[in-house]
Amino acid sequence: MQGAWWALGIAVASIAALAYYAFVVLPARIHRWRCDGLRAFARLIELRTQGRYGNAEPMAELASAVAQRLGIPLHERRRMELAVYLRDIGMVAIPYHILNKPTPLTPAERELMGRHAEIGASITEQIPGLWHVAPIVRVHHVVYREQPDAPLAAHLISALEDWIRVAESADADTAASVLKQGAGARYHPVVVQAILSEVQQRALDGVQSLTRSAALWL
Repeated sequence: MQGAWWALGIAVASIAALAYYAFVVLPARIHRWRCDGLRAFARLIELRTQGRYGNAEPMAELASAVAQRLGIPLHERRRMELAVYLRDIGMVAIPYHILNKPTPLTPAERELMGRHAEIGASITEQIPGLWHVAPIVRVHHVVYREQPDAPLAAHLISALEDWIRVAESADADTAASVLKQGAGARYHPVVVQAILSEVQQRALDGVQSLTRSAALWL
């Protein structure tokens, strides 16, 4: 009798271990493998644009931390991280001389640049297993007052992308001011608060490390 209970216990433990691997460990590994593969796309865009676009690695880490603050579910956080790596893939369709133009873009050139999100979403839809990421890629420059009901992950990417850009070119305080001024209009106010709360806990070294150069990948 005791042996039967022992065998049953081993069977239950084995099933639990298999279930944990199938539903927790394996999905996490598959996600990491996907991110590792998609990182190449982001690096390609970074190289093609001389570091202006595609710098996804520092953003992915910070976006994940902010998303946790916002209480975004794990499966949505993973979808958002994939979108971070894919958000600028549409830049491959933009002529090189426009991407790296040293002078201000003309209205027609700005309109063409603005199409990169839709192009990127169309590309993402064709990648096996990643069609569900395309909606975030399509609206990753979302404006809160225009699309307040867009996915929260898209609002996060939109605001965080601007914060990183300003923090790199100026400083974290200036970047925070930009988000505060745009809260409720350009940016989702809840997202702004979560970003500011997160970056306030990070050392200045963390901000400085956001600056990347395409030359690093050569």
